[in-house]
Amino acid sequence: MEVTATPAGAFEVVWVYDAEYKLLGQRFARNLVPTGSPVELMTLHGGLFISELAGAWTGRYQLAINGADYGDHVENPPTGYRVTMTLTGQPVAPPLIVRPPGFFKLAPATGGDSLRLRVEPPIFGPPACQSYGLLASRIDEHGAPLGPESRATRRASAVSFGYGFHTRVERLPDDTFVLVYPTCQKFTGLVARHLNAVGAPVGSPIDLPLPAPLVNFSSLSSLVLAARGSADFAVAAVIDDNLDTGVRGIYTQGVVNGEVSGPTRISSDFVSVAGLAAAPEGGYLLLLMKGDGETLGLFAQELDARGIPQGSPLRVTEARNTGRGLAAAVASLPNGRWAIATQELNGTDPLSECSERVVVTVLDSD
Repeated sequence: MEVTATPAGAFEVVWVYDAEYKLLGQRFARNLVPTGSPVELMTLHGGLFISELAGAWTGRYQLAINGADYGDHVENPPTGYRVTMTLTGQPVAPPLIVRPPGFFKLAPATGGDSLRLRVEPPIFGPPACQSYGLLASRIDEHGAPLGPESRATRRASAVSFGYGFHTRVERLPDDTFVLVYPTCQKFTGLVARHLNAVGAPVGSPIDLPLPAPLVNFSSLSSLVLAARGSADFAVAAVIDDNLDTGVRGIYTQGVVNGEVSGPTRISSDFVSVAGLAAAPEGGYLLLLMKGDGETLGLFAQELDARGIPQGSPLRVTEARNTGRGLAAAVASLPNGRWAIATQELNGTDPLSECSERVVVTVLDSD
């Protein structure tokens, strides 16, 4: 699920509708009223699993769709799609499919362009820490490269094999990017890089050590990122050392003017992170999932610029059965408000027994 907001306060909510194998979008005006019915952005097919929706506002709504295709592309399943939408949420062209050899991830950029990441072989390192590099380049709205590839992991710890799919990218207002990926080379934790508009790394990497590796959830997120600038951003990660030593939980880290704060541990009551958004005036809102194995609920937690929790978490949804799951996303709106979209699913058969409810909640920071 994804929410992308404009500076004026309109926003687009995008989600996967399992019952009809569709990717849907719903635009909300600045008065928070939906404009028309949901729009079909893409028809999905069997074997295609969407793992991430990444949105950006560039004068139009830009959407990158990352996943794995075990139906049409079993031999190399990582697959990306790009969709550009008008101010009213209508797609301007059919989805562009992107899956060159070694494809890793897409992030949206201006004008229908994308930041494309590919795995740089070989995989190297000891069995306990297999790693690889990443190649980055900018491609246009037709998928054509706009320049040579750059080594995004140059002079930095490499990507941790088996955890790399948690990697996150955020587009900045100047059309450059913040890349954050997990690593086990030299230290355990995350690496942040500033990439310029064509994907070349700028400056030194920022290391974000963690007490343990990320949790490899099958359907819940273990890493979220929000950024205001190349040296001003925050992350939240779910970690577990798998050794029953108590080093587990959700940790936040903030970077202000390049200085790292944290990691700061959040209550062990929470099991995963669902979204993170930055407010232009400072601070962040983090979405947390809380569950006991049978039920799952969503909470919102304010963070300051250093990623430190402010006040107590606020419940957004009631605890509910986890039969099909709960997805959520958040975006910052003007005047200190936040738009939180949730998708609640019930049942086990998406075609005959699954019911869906998509709800948008607007919170005021006060």
